Amino acid sequence: MKGIIGHIFLNVKDFNESEFFYDNLLTLIGFEIDHVDEGDFGKLKSYKQGEHNIWIRFDRQKESKEFVRNVGLDHLAYELQSESEIDKTYEAVKNLNVKITREPRKYPEYSETYYSFFFRDPNGIPLEIYLQ
Repeated sequence: MKGIIGHIFLNVKDFNESEFFYDNLLTLIGFEIDHVDEGDFGKLKSYKQGEHNIWIRFDRQKESKEFVRNVGLDHLAYELQSESEIDKTYEAVKNLNVKITREPRKYPEYSETYYSFFFRDPNGIPLEIYLQ
């Protein structure tokens, strides 16, 4: 038996703002827009890479609260293949007007080649772009 992560849903407080952010970020790093749906429930959008999907979901029936980094999701990380890809992505993310929490640098305490930066999406969800 071998389980894999099939999809991840991110609930968002403002669909249009999150859609703009994730359209730019995820298509830059190789995801394709896979599915869009809207109805009385709200809106959904899927970004697919291989067999994996990242969804953003806006629920019209629920009031959004501020993201709290507590029990639950700590951060979501995307692995790239080179420092130059990470630097290119960093420049793109800077232009999306979100909070950068750590600029690109090496983390030798993780591995000799670990290089990453950390930031928040428009909803405050912590994200990382890294090279292992």
